[in-house]
Amino acid sequence: MRPVPPLLARNPIFAHAPAAALTRLEQASTIRTCKPRERIIVEGQPARHIYALLDGAVRMFHQSEKGDAAAVMLLRAPAVFGEAEALAGVPYQEHAAAIVDSEVLEMPVGEVVRLLQSEPSCAVDMLVDVASRLAIAAYGGRSLAFNPLTVRLANYLLDYAGWTTPPGSSDLRVDLTQEEMAAAIGGTRRSVAKDMVAWQREGVIERRGRCYVIRDVEALRRYSDAGRLELAYTPRASAVVGPASQAAERLA
Repeated sequence: MRPVPPLLARNPIFAHAPAAALTRLEQASTIRTCKPRERIIVEGQPARHIYALLDGAVRMFHQSEKGDAAAVMLLRAPAVFGEAEALAGVPYQEHAAAIVDSEVLEMPVGEVVRLLQSEPSCAVDMLVDVASRLAIAAYGGRSLAFNPLTVRLANYLLDYAGWTTPPGSSDLRVDLTQEEMAAAIGGTRRSVAKDMVAWQREGVIERRGRCYVIRDVEALRRYSDAGRLELAYTPRASAVVGPASQAAERLA
């Protein structure tokens, strides 16, 4: 019987580490099963763990004392999150909650650091992964500060629908309420409703039951920021550079 490979062997960041090293890290970690909307990270709490998403999806967001929320990023397995704060030794700067039934590996930061110190290729791959998400977050901050709400809403609908619609489906569906859209882009429900009504009249979107369907993707893209970085992020082996020698060549 073949030995079962470590769970982290499927993660692009850890894929180049020896199986024994990954097994040691997993043995020091805890697997958590999370229901939709369950908080995995709470903003402001001490960052003692780094999380590897084994299955499912999470959203990263900020939330005000009044309960208003603003989306930062949507992550799908095999994403890693919480490492920036944990490695920097600062409290978590964002909330993280499951979007669907999800499974995460809660890894003690000290154990992750030991692995990164012994496996430079993993350290470089994590650096590139963090840099990719930092660029998305930086764009999101600039968009929130300078893009009109209509542009932010078009961006979010395109990203969300493209990310959540099953492969092969002919419809780009947005299963969100107007309140949820407004919270995600830092706007008001009234402003969102105004744009959604206008787009329905133009035939850009259509209301079907409790969700919306994007009927004219190209038309909606004309309302969006053509240079946007997508809010949804899924690490891929092709996007992670691999061994440190390859990374050094790429980054030189």
